[in-house]
This record gives sequence, structure tokens and C-alpha cells, in this order.
Amino acid sequence: MNNVSPLRCLSQIFLPKTTKATAAVPSAPTKDEIIQNVVDQFKKKSNQNKFRRQRLSYKITVSRLAKAGHFSSVRDILDHQKVYPDIKDEHFTARLICLYGEAKMSDNALQLFDEMPDLNCPRTVLSFNALLAAYFPTKKFDKIVELFQELPGKLSIKPNVISYTSVIKAFCEMGSFDSAISMLEDMEKNDVAPNATTFGTLLDAFYVNGRLSEAENIWNLMEEKEVIPDLRCYNSRLYGMVKEKRLSEAMEVFNELNDKCLKPNTCTYNCLIKGFVTEGNLKETKKWYTTMLESGCSPNPPTFSILISFACDNADIDFAYELCKRSFNPKKKLSTKVIKKVINNLVEQSKVDKARELLELDNSNRKLLLDKLIPSAVD
Repeated sequence: MNNVSPLRCLSQIFLPKTTKATAAVPSAPTKDEIIQNVVDQFKKKSNQNKFRRQRLSYKITVSRLAKAGHFSSVRDILDHQKVYPDIKDEHFTARLICLYGEAKMSDNALQLFDEMPDLNCPRTVLSFNALLAAYFPTKKFDKIVELFQELPGKLSIKPNVISYTSVIKAFCEMGSFDSAISMLEDMEKNDVAPNATTFGTLLDAFYVNGRLSEAENIWNLMEEKEVIPDLRCYNSRLYGMVKEKRLSEAMEVFNELNDKCLKPNTCTYNCLIKGFVTEGNLKETKKWYTTMLESGCSPNPPTFSILISFACDNADIDFAYELCKRSFNPKKKLSTKVIKKVINNLVEQSKVDKARELLELDNSNRKLLLDKLIPSAVD
């Protein structure tokens, strides 16, 4: 599989195509020259109204520049957007704030937010929410809380459900669960109704952290407020039940999905599979894996990792082998450790042909595994 660097991807998008004339140039451009050319081409394209509406082009370029560590170039192309009349449109400026956030440049996001009045751009809850979101990639959760507490009063901005959900998530990430719950009271006091995303954020944090009793109280409160739980809410509850080894109750939660006309997804099935793996029930584990496939859900790397290890531990190497074959995906590889485990088991059972087949599926791990595990099999 070819590993194309973010820099090369950008150069292919923005730099002129190579011709016979340019191919004759004796020296190749340096990395800095390539980056500067990419920035210059992006700015040139930004002159077009149509291009400035292309969210994906901005997102991809910023993401790749940031991934390559060229933060000054990110700042250069985003700062350049101020020359266009779009900067007076809060939706456009909020997009730029979010892009700074995705690049983990939260300080620049705040700087742009502060500059908005000078750019004749209004600041409402829209850009305020964008600013809060910009701090999540850098995990500066305390800053999110600080901004939420200070800016609304200072700028006469009324937080909405998105604002409150953001600060609730920040409190949960900080482990300040009581503060997160207190936000529900604050919302009620300010006539802001929580939605399924708000409750989903709380449920996920409480169930994942093993606070089952409190999570169930939150669930009851959600029902009292007549907020309809979405699949994320149910998956969080399912996870919580499985984690506490209350599998029969987890099955009741799963059965509710059909009554609520909610279609289980990969996360849903992974929870159940994990539950039966924990119980050591291979038959039910395989049954739910089959059900997952029949439902049209695609297993992901966590699915395969759990199942393959469990199959090996239960001496069902043929099942592990079939799972390994199905799991092969150049973009989402299983860990070398999992692959090694299957190949070791196959070799121990003299199923060298099957071991060789798995190695052929993943050329990137082939030499490492062949050398360490079955050198005799490739002589």
C-alpha cells in the first residue's frame, strides 16, 4: 500500500500539473517551496466566490497542513480570508474559527473571535459555539468552562442548547460530573430545553465511568422531560449494562430498539458481543456476530479484535482464521499482535497454508511475521 504524505496530497491538488517543459527543470523544489506554492495557489483560488463556499476544500487543506506541522501556513491561508466580504458573514467567520480548532490552533480561534467587531462581523451564539468547539481538539476543557462562564454576560450572548451541551461535555471530560449535572438546572432556569444530544453526552460519560445508578437517574429525567432518546443514548445504556455484567438487562435495552423503531449499528452489536465474550459464551458470541452481518452492519477493527482473541482463547482457530480474512482492510488494519496470535495458533495446529494465506493478505506485516513465526514455511 502506498503511503502518500499530506504534503504530497496538497501538492497534487493545488500545484500545476507537470509538463515536459517543467520536467526538464534540473532541481526539484524544496519542501518549503512546495508549501509556499500550495499556500499561494489556495489564496489564488480563494478569489473565486464558488471556491470560498467549498467547505471540504478548506477542511482538507487545513487538516493536511496541520498534520504536516505547517501551522504558520494554516494561519496564512485563514488570515487571508479577511480580505473578502464574506468575513462580515458570521457563518463564514464561524467556519474559520472551527477550522482553527480542527488544526489545534485554539488561540488563533480566540484571536479571530475577538477581532470580529473590527471586521464588521456580528458575534452571536453561532460564533460563540464555534469558539467553544474549537477548544475540544486541544482538550482545553477548563478553557471551555471559562469562556462559557465569562463571555455570555460580557458580550450579551444568550447560550443555547448547543452551548450548554458543549460545557456539559467539557465538565464530563474533566471528571466534574456534579458540575455537569448542575448545568441541567441552569438550563431550566434560563428556559433552555435539553435535547437528546445533551442527555446523550451525560449518559455516555456516566455509563462509561461506571456510575450506573446516577446514569439511570439521568435516563429517568430524560423521560420525564419527554426527550426521546436516540440510538446514541441507547448504546450508552447498553454499554453501561454490559460493563456491570448485567447482560439480561442489556438484552432488554436491545429489545427496546425495535419498539422505538431504532436500527442497531456496529457499536450496538459490539456491546452485546463484548458482553457474551465476558461471560465466556462462544455460542452466543458467534450468534450475535452472525446477526450483526445479517442486519447489514459492518464489523469494525474493535469487533474483529474482540472476536479473534476470544476465538483463539477458545481453540476455535477456524473461526479466528475466517474473521482474520474478513477483517483485512488496507486502511483499517488489525494490530500485528492480533494477527500474530492467529498465525501462531494456525502453525501450532500445522495449518501452515492458512497461516501463509493470512500473511499474503497483509504485505506490510508479511516479512516481520514470517521471520518471527514461521520461517520454515517459506523456505
